[in-house]
Amino acid sequence: MEGDTMNQELELEINPLPARTWNWLKMNDTVLKESVFTEPGNVTVKKPESVLVTTEQNPKLLSITTGMGKEMDRFVSAGNAGMQIFTTKAETKEEKPLRLNFSYKDGERVLNRIGLHLLPGSELTVIMDFTSAEESKGTAVVQTKIDAEEDAVLHLVQIQRLGRKFRLLDDLGINCQKKAKIDTIQLVLGGKDTYLGNYTTLEGEQSSLESDIGYLAGGDGRVDMNLVALHTGKKTNSRMDAAGVLSEKATKIFRGTIDFRKGCAGSVGNEKEEVLLLDDTIVNQTIPLILCDEEDVEGNHGASIGKIDEELLFYLESRGIGEEEVYEMMAKAKINAICNKISEEETKSQVQEYLEGMKENEQRMECE
Repeated sequence: MEGDTMNQELELEINPLPARTWNWLKMNDTVLKESVFTEPGNVTVKKPESVLVTTEQNPKLLSITTGMGKEMDRFVSAGNAGMQIFTTKAETKEEKPLRLNFSYKDGERVLNRIGLHLLPGSELTVIMDFTSAEESKGTAVVQTKIDAEEDAVLHLVQIQRLGRKFRLLDDLGINCQKKAKIDTIQLVLGGKDTYLGNYTTLEGEQSSLESDIGYLAGGDGRVDMNLVALHTGKKTNSRMDAAGVLSEKATKIFRGTIDFRKGCAGSVGNEKEEVLLLDDTIVNQTIPLILCDEEDVEGNHGASIGKIDEELLFYLESRGIGEEEVYEMMAKAKINAICNKISEEETKSQVQEYLEGMKENEQRMECE
């Protein structure tokens, strides 16, 4: 990416698997073609008084590995985007959330870099909400890097409810020190194509990651995920769960990797995916990996992929519930199960209202 790349179309390999599989499966990574983004997206910030915001460079944050990989790091750096860094107050449990509302206009191609620095013993909830008009088209890149120091706790909630033609590249990188705890909730409810990357390094002893992803994909949309939990500290824990519903000609790929490195004795990693398929024209790919260079560890993975049980469908239809309504109930139940894990009531209510609005919009489009 040297020289004049601002107007040059670049080929990016994003969401790479840490250990490559057969090339013919076409699951090792995803290739996109993009020119460099130089414009920042509009972000409305509502922060607690205890949280400080700066734009000064933080070498440690910048060096954190992200789920979309080195190509995305170089792409973001080429756009000369500054990083907004939010820093907590040590030994402070903040009751009010930090809200970052990303609002996009039709035709935008924008980039934002966010840094979250949690000082020792602090606790913070961060809400990142991505929105645009229903029929808007565009591309947004958001890269978030998180440094959680000893005993820090972060609750991160990301909600994607973009227009039906919008594309989002949501890139996360997290580093956890001793006894740091991170829980992330990511809901993909709108947009056309959504790319998610999350690379979490559990460096400190007894640090932990809890990751929940819920997604709805229809039309010819795509959900492309790459989650990596890298265990390097002793007695570290990770859990990565994804649950989604696919319909029409949607495409989804889930890459989930638990990587146990030498020295992480006593660590435990779990990953699971549940997918409900509503049509026969769907492309659904899942590749769970467990990499191990340490003997005293425990790793588990599982996947449940399929359609609604025919007996259950018959039972419900015999009681006056139509097939379309059954599918809607099942889809909403999967998202609500994750939504209920959001402790912040205002955000939880917004998600539930959005889901109800989706139903009304679909009915209106059918009438038209």
